[in-house]
Amino acid sequence: MSLFELHDVRVVYDGRVVLDLPRLSIKEGEAYSLQGPNGAGKSTLLGILSFLNAPHQGQIRFEGKSVVWKEPALRSLRRNVGLVEQHPVMFSRSVRENVGYGLAIRGVEKDRREHLVNEALDLVGLAHLADSHAPRLSGGETQRVAIARSLASRPKVLLLDEPTASVDTQNRVIIEQIVADLRDRGDTTIVLCTHNRSQAAALCPEVIYLEDGRLAARPLSNSYAGQFADENGQTWCRIAAGFRVPVPRCGPGRGRVVIEPGAVRLGVAREPGPNQGILTRIRLEGDMVSLSVDLGRPLHVQMALKEFWGAGLEIGALVRVDIPSSAVECFLDCPGRMPETA
Repeated sequence: MSLFELHDVRVVYDGRVVLDLPRLSIKEGEAYSLQGPNGAGKSTLLGILSFLNAPHQGQIRFEGKSVVWKEPALRSLRRNVGLVEQHPVMFSRSVRENVGYGLAIRGVEKDRREHLVNEALDLVGLAHLADSHAPRLSGGETQRVAIARSLASRPKVLLLDEPTASVDTQNRVIIEQIVADLRDRGDTTIVLCTHNRSQAAALCPEVIYLEDGRLAARPLSNSYAGQFADENGQTWCRIAAGFRVPVPRCGPGRGRVVIEPGAVRLGVAREPGPNQGILTRIRLEGDMVSLSVDLGRPLHVQMALKEFWGAGLEIGALVRVDIPSSAVECFLDCPGRMPETA
C-alpha cells in the first residue's frame, strides 16, 4: 500500500523550478534513500513529505486521501511524521523531557508518556542519560535523542535529513543500526536523505534520486560493451581507442564490463599514456565529489572531498585514470568466442 502518492508536483522559486515530479509513490513500511547533488530538491521534498511546505501545484495523497494544505488538517497529518534534521535543537531540559515534549503537548497521559519515552530511549541506547541536561550532550548523542523524540510519537513515517553527517564514527554506527532495526521491523516507513552512498545501499533498498529537481537514474554505474583479449597473462577489455581496463580472466570474446566509480583513481597526466582524458565535470555531493572524464566514453568517478583537494584536479585538465581489476566486473556474451575484427 502507498503511504504517499505525489502527482504533478512542482515547486518554483524566483522563476526557477526546484522540484518537478510527475509521479512519485512511497510505499508503507519500506526504507528509501533520498539522494542527489546539492540543490537537487531533496530538502524541498522533505518539507512536502513532513507537511511543512505545500507545493506550488500538484496533488499529494497520504494513506489514499488528498492532503488539504490548511490548518488544523495539517496539524493532524504532522502527527504521523517524525522529522529529524541534520542539526537538531535541544530544549534546555533533561533528555527525558526533550523526548517526551511532543507527547506532552498532545495531551498524552503521564503513565503512557513515560512508557513511550523509555521505549524510545532504549531503542537509541540512551536510557542511561535520561536525566542528563540535553544541551550538554555530544553531537552524536544529540542526534540520537532527536531520533528518540521522533520515535516516541510512533510516527508512520520517519524522515532523516543527513543524520550522520556531523557525528563521530561511534555514533554513526549506532544510528545506522537504529535505522536498520527500524527497517527490519517494517512498521515505520523510512526516508533517509544522505550523500553517503555506501550507507544508503546498506540501509535502504529503495532509492529516490533527484537531479535538478527531477527524478533521475542513479548516475553511478559505468557499464560498457567491449572486446576481451588476453595480453601477457592479463585479460583486457577494450572499450574505445585509448580506453581499456584490466578484468578478471573470462576468456576472449565480446561482452560488457561494469566499473565501480568509487574505486577509480584520478591524477594529473604528466606524460602521454593509456586511459587519459579530459575532466569534464566536477560536482560536490556532501563529503563526496562526483566527476566525469571523457575517455572516448564518459567515465563516472567518485572520491572523497579530502582526496579531491589533494589531487589538484580542475575542469578541462588532462587526467590519468587508474582502474584496478578489482573495480571491474565482466560479463562475456559468448564464452570462447574469438574477438571480432573492429
